[in-house]
Order: sequence, then structure tokens, then C-alpha cells
Amino acid sequence: MKKVGLLFPGQGSQYVGMAKALTERHVTARKTFEEASDCLGWDVLRLSLNGDMAALTSTANAQPAILTHSVAAYRVWMEREEALPVVGGGHSLGEFSALACSGVIPFADAVRLVRHRGELMQAAAGTVDGGMVAISGMDDEQLERLLQEIRSEGTVLVVAGINSAHQRVVSGHRKALDELARRIDGLTAKYSPLNVGAAFHSPCMTDAASQLKFILESIDYKAPSWPVLSNVTGRQHAGLGDTASMIELLTLQMTRPVQWVACMETMQAFGVKQTVELGPGSVLTRLWKSFQPETDSDYSDDPRLFAKEVEIVLPGTAKAQRDGAKIADFLPRCLGIAVSTRNNRFDSEAYRTGVLDPYRAIELLVAASRESGQLPSDDQLRQGWDMLHSVFETKGTTTSERMIRLTALINETGTEHLFAVPNPNDGGVAI
Repeated sequence: MKKVGLLFPGQGSQYVGMAKALTERHVTARKTFEEASDCLGWDVLRLSLNGDMAALTSTANAQPAILTHSVAAYRVWMEREEALPVVGGGHSLGEFSALACSGVIPFADAVRLVRHRGELMQAAAGTVDGGMVAISGMDDEQLERLLQEIRSEGTVLVVAGINSAHQRVVSGHRKALDELARRIDGLTAKYSPLNVGAAFHSPCMTDAASQLKFILESIDYKAPSWPVLSNVTGRQHAGLGDTASMIELLTLQMTRPVQWVACMETMQAFGVKQTVELGPGSVLTRLWKSFQPETDSDYSDDPRLFAKEVEIVLPGTAKAQRDGAKIADFLPRCLGIAVSTRNNRFDSEAYRTGVLDPYRAIELLVAASRESGQLPSDDQLRQGWDMLHSVFETKGTTTSERMIRLTALINETGTEHLFAVPNPNDGGVAI
């Protein structure tokens, strides 16, 4: 049996409609949202499914909504699993989700705790005009030199997250971030604003952290069902006998950078061979795949993880013929989309590896399928899906265009059971 590590996303992964499939198909998930609503006095599921995006993105709302989603997904996942995970880790807010799922913090306490945490962070945001951005493709020395050049007396601009070998998150005052964007413009580095409203994981959160500590000290902590990693150290939290250490680390987490690479390294040391991301989006899954590309990875927003029994369709029936024709058309449609997508970047080597090579591989699959008369397998369909993502990324395709093209592809080929279109926030980095 593979050793499984669990990943829990943080703020920034929320989107209107999240948990729709999960709560429609699983009573356990609906009951989890009902528990959270009873604790908070407002309908968490309604906000998640149909709420205004601005309201859902509000820090005080997003944090309990995401934690509830993660706990609901964990409970559904555990109904199907025979063994506990060997370790779990969450990104910023996700660390609290992991602690709730492992049983360290009772769910009701966890929901109220992150609601308070969100309120404190939101209040701090109201006193400072700040934000966060993801920086990719720049070495640490060059980035730190830029940050030092921009910083002046009273200006905050710091590394707030070490997410992968090539990605850092920077947090600080808005004017400092704007200056960083101007200096990066024209370089090979990529600057991506995050869907958050303040300079989290920075000195701007010092007062909020002090107030959070009082709340943390009021909780009755339990022994964990499985180890949970600290964002501050990247290592396993101490056991039940040292709750003071856990409280201190959860407090420091507000002002310190998220050591996500260190967390992934610790998971590797635990012998993790498969990860499952529980909660909205798949940001952490992609970060893990960039770290350990050979391991298996799943995420709860993928409908296949909790798929019901597949409908049996008898061969030779009209439905089987229609479904077969749709599946047979999937890879050719992928090729058509790839060709018709405009190229917004002009790097010949990147184009070869990110567009031409994957495209030719799918051409060969299409030719082989037509020659044999057999329908492509699910793995081959996945190759076509992955080819499109590679083409979109290489060509610099906008998020809205990607969503439109992928949604049409899924709907027209009847592959909703295999693929899910990433939500608009899925390209960012959860905190």
C-alpha cells in the first residue's frame, strides 16, 4: 500500500461554486458544511456555491469556507480509505485544516478559530495598503537584491513564501509591489498578483499575530491521528505534550514566510509516494508534481477522485455509438485547439518543447487510433488534455480563453467524468 501524504490549500484557492460536486454527491460533505454554519451563524455552503465573489474572497469568510471544504473532502476521502495518511501539510490557512482533519483541533473550534484569524488579518489589511505576488524564474540572490533596493524606511517588502524551486511569494506595501513590478517588467521573471487583500506573512501582521495567540491559548488540543507539518519550520509539530510549541509556531506563521519546499522535503522523508489535495483547486498538487514528478497525485476538485460507479452501456446500442464518436473526437479536437490558439510569446526553444513536441505526440496517438479502429484509452485522453495545458502555458494564453476552450471541449466530447476545468484562481498560489 502506498504511503499517502495529504495537502490542504490556503486562502486564494476559493472560487464561487467550490464544493458543488462534493456536496451534491456526498451526505457527509453536506453535513460538514451544516456543522460549520451552525458554528458561525451563517450559511457557509450558500456562500461557497452561490455567493458574491467579493464576499467569498473577504478574508474573514474565505478562511472558514476553505477549511470547511477541506474537512468535508477529508471526511469523504476517509470513508473510502483503509489506512490513515502518513503525514499531512497545509499552506498557511491549510495548516489549520490539516490540524482539524488530524483531530488536533476539534472541527467546531477550528472553524471559529480561522474565522477570528481572518477577521484579525482583515482588520490589519484595513490599516495597511498591502498585497502579495508570486515571482517565478528569478534566483533568490537577484530577488533579494531587488527587494533591498526598493525597501526604504517604513516600507515593507519581504519574501513571504518559498513554494517551489522556482517560485517565491513576496508580500508588502502596495507601492513597493508596484515598484517591484516595474523593475521586473522586461526580465524573464514572471510577476503574478495573488487573489488576497493584504500583506500576509509579513511584519504587517504583527499586531494580528499577537491577538491570535490569545485565541490559540484557549483551545483544548488533542493528540493527532497523523503527523502535521509546521509552515514555519517545515517539520512535524510536537506532540500533545508540547502545545506551547504549537501555539508559538501558529502565531509566528502570521509574520514568517511559508516554508513549503521544506514541508515537501519532509513529506519525502516520510516516504510519501502519493499525495491527495483536499479542498478547492489544485495549486499544491502542481507544486508537489514540480518537486516529485514521478509520484502519483490526486485532488478533490477532480471528479474522478470520488467518482461513482460508471454507468454500464451495452455495446452496439445507439448510446454506445454516440459516446464512442464523442470520445474518438477528443484528441483531434485537442489538436485543433492547439493549432488555433494564438501565440503571445516568442521563445523558439520553449515553443519546441512546450508546443511542437507534445503536439506531435498526440498526432501519433490519433494516427494509431484511426489505424486500429480502437477508441483512445483514458490515459491517452489525459495526454491530450496535458498537451493543451502545455500549449496554453507556452503560448501565454489568458485564463478566460483557457476556460472557454476547455469547457467547450469537455461538453462537446462528454468527458465531464474525466476532466474538470481549473477555476479562475487555480493559477495563483494559495496562502
